[in-house]
Amino acid sequence: MIISDDHRLVFIHIPKCAGVSVKAPLRAIDSTGGAFSRIGDHEALGRIHYAHIVLRDMAAHFPTEWDKLRAYRSFAVVRSPEERFVSAMFQRLREFKGLAQSAITPALIEEEATEVIRALEAAPDRLGLELVHFNRQADYLFLDGTQIVERIFPIEHMPAIVAHIAQETGVQVAEEKKNRSTEFRFGAVKPLIRALRKPYAALVPYAARNRLRSKMTNAGLYTDAKRPAMLRPGGRVEGFVKTYYAEDSRIHAASLAR
Repeated sequence: MIISDDHRLVFIHIPKCAGVSVKAPLRAIDSTGGAFSRIGDHEALGRIHYAHIVLRDMAAHFPTEWDKLRAYRSFAVVRSPEERFVSAMFQRLREFKGLAQSAITPALIEEEATEVIRALEAAPDRLGLELVHFNRQADYLFLDGTQIVERIFPIEHMPAIVAHIAQETGVQVAEEKKNRSTEFRFGAVKPLIRALRKPYAALVPYAARNRLRSKMTNAGLYTDAKRPAMLRPGGRVEGFVKTYYAEDSRIHAASLAR
């Protein structure tokens, strides 16, 4: 989340919805000094990702920020639930399982998807840190059936997002989406990468690995990862996503229509 007191503007960062692309250039006007861009401990909520606080928790535990959200202009970016679920799966395997992108096979991601679905179906109202990327998008936009966030943009309309930010703040945002799921371009090297992935993950912090991956992608060593087959029509995962994220699908479709 970004809060700019100078511009009276709030950006709600829904996980896996191009938030890094939007958030990075807005840090220069963030009045919280990055307080909502970290993982940390909260006295009531436990260990949480401060970047991804759902509205019911903000209203209950962050009264100052909640008051600003209600008083200021606000916006967020949404995404197709199917694409977002796939992206969240890759994020989970990289960030919480310590796997390099090259080590994520179709069989592994499908097995992990089964575990995630089981956890989501059994979870209470609040998802734990390792499931934060699977929160419903609606929980960042609505509270008790009332839309709280003023402007909702679909990720497909990045030029409109860029124009809105420029108009509201004067900050220029690049239209290219950052933090994409990628894989190593040269297949012959993948066995070596897989062999080194565990010591690499153990020795190099996640944030540093992300920065290095971005540089290697820009150098042409990585390419966009192929979409896994776990969302095949009629499959277990597809059925779960359609049901669990039904409201998110409606929100995304409505944002596209606007």
